[in-house]
Amino acid sequence: MYAFKKSGIYGDYDVIDELDVITYVESLPIYHAPIDDLEAFKKVSAQYFTPSNLKEGLVRSRQNIADVQGITFDLDKVYDWSELMYEFYTMMTKSEIEMYLWKTPSAIASGGHENGSRLFVPLGESIDPELLPQAVDELTKLFIFGGFNLLSYGADLQASKTIGRLMGLPLQQKDTIVPWDVENRKRYKIQATLDRSSFKSTFESEFTGKLNDEPTVENMASFIERYAEKHQITFNVGERDNSLTRMFGALKKAFDDIDQGDLISAFYEAGVAQTLDNPEKDISAKARRLLK
Repeated sequence: MYAFKKSGIYGDYDVIDELDVITYVESLPIYHAPIDDLEAFKKVSAQYFTPSNLKEGLVRSRQNIADVQGITFDLDKVYDWSELMYEFYTMMTKSEIEMYLWKTPSAIASGGHENGSRLFVPLGESIDPELLPQAVDELTKLFIFGGFNLLSYGADLQASKTIGRLMGLPLQQKDTIVPWDVENRKRYKIQATLDRSSFKSTFESEFTGKLNDEPTVENMASFIERYAEKHQITFNVGERDNSLTRMFGALKKAFDDIDQGDLISAFYEAGVAQTLDNPEKDISAKARRLLK
């Protein structure tokens, strides 16, 4: 597996041939220092990765994702961490699947998701990015059948289905669970297949009316990438002002109550902000004028 990771949400990725989660965790402190400003930490300090090969270069965007080699579940409503650990260990004992569990920055910072957690399942075979929604549903059902209902912990399935989404790496050894017998475990192989003869890409659907998604960074980034690809919107010199205006019009129709800080992060995650001369200034100016 190739993993693309960096510090914070800005810029391109570095490349490593294999993301060895256990080795990475062993390099971490036992306890992470308290996080006072969660949003600032996520933007400039948190470590992220995308378990995917890229088609060309190091730009992470939906259009540049060649495949998906791992699936991550964000668990946002973990009211009892001990209960989650018990169910995770039970699932690990029942199955031979390689999987990992760790707390998110929100669980360490004050005012974040209570015990917010992340479950990572590396895949035995890479899958086509368009198969990701089916793969997420397949794994969710597999866990439920095994007695581990991710939905009861607030699993954000839409975030898991967002291609090229940034995924936060573990922060500390405490409350990070790795397989004790990883050499004897198997990486899960997705059983679903992509039927190209009757397949209709999500890119072909019209983005009209209100979306049910919340205006999170991940949801807006996914929308920006899909909308730009469908309508062939580019941000070359001389096109940027008009392209941003079109994109803001679509975002306004799709989401309510957009936070300007999240919007800037979404444009970075979608790979658009990096193409602008003054991204934060340009995006903020458009937001103030067009998202009233």
